[in-house]
Amino acid sequence: MKAYGQLTPITVTDGERVIQMGGRLVDLKGNEIPDGDAGKYYAVLDGQHRLVAYQNLGLDLNDLVICEPLNAELSITEIIAQMNICTTVWKKSDYMAAPAMMLKEANEVFDFAMFLHGKACPLSTISLWCFGKKSLQAKDLVECLNTKKLPEIFEDKAWFRSSIRWFKAAQGKFKDKFLMNRYLIDFITKQQNPDEDFEQFTTEMERKINALTRDQADQIMNPHKTEGMAREQLIMDMLTQYLG
Repeated sequence: MKAYGQLTPITVTDGERVIQMGGRLVDLKGNEIPDGDAGKYYAVLDGQHRLVAYQNLGLDLNDLVICEPLNAELSITEIIAQMNICTTVWKKSDYMAAPAMMLKEANEVFDFAMFLHGKACPLSTISLWCFGKKSLQAKDLVECLNTKKLPEIFEDKAWFRSSIRWFKAAQGKFKDKFLMNRYLIDFITKQQNPDEDFEQFTTEMERKINALTRDQADQIMNPHKTEGMAREQLIMDMLTQYLG
C-alpha cells in the first residue's frame, strides 16, 4: 500500500443489510456497533487488511475506493465464501508471469525456467536447475515490471548449459513428478566442487545418470521405508549410492 497505493477496491455492503441477515457489526477495533447505527456504516466483505494498512498510513478515507458486490442476489455469507474459494494466493513460481509479460528477446535460460514452471515446479527448484547455487527470488521477477528486462542472473548461462544436459538425461530415467522436486538437482549442486573442472564434472554426472538402470532409478524415486528415517534422506542416500 505504501509503495503502490490502493490497487483494487475494497468490497463493502450496507451495514443495515448485515443486520437484516442476522449478523452484527463491529468496528476495526472490535467494538460492537449498535443495530440502530448500522445504516451509518459500510461492512467490509473483502479487503480488511488493505483498509487497516490504509488507515495506518494516515491516508484520507474519503479517497478510499470501494465497491459493492456485483452479484446482488447472493447472501453476504455466500459472497464471503465464494470470494475465499475463488481467490488463490500466488505461489512463488507464479511470479514467472511478470517477466513473461514484458520479455522482448528470447532467452534460453528463461525458456527453460518457464518450461519447469509449466510442470508445476516450485521456484526454489527452478532456481537450482537454472542457476545452481545462485538464487532467484520472487521479488527479482516482480522487479522486471519496473526495469522492463530480465533479472541479470538470466544472463549467466554457464550452469544452465550443464543442467540442461543433466535434465535431458534424467528425463529418460525419472518421472516428471520426481524431477520437479529438488532431490536430484539439489544432490548434483552439492556434489559440485568449485575447484574441479566444471566441464569434466558435467560430463561425468551426465554419464552416471545415463548409466542408471531401471531398477536403480526406481529405487531412487521410491526407496524402501526405513524406520526412523525421512523419505528425503532415503532418496539422498540412494542418489549418493548410484550417482555419488
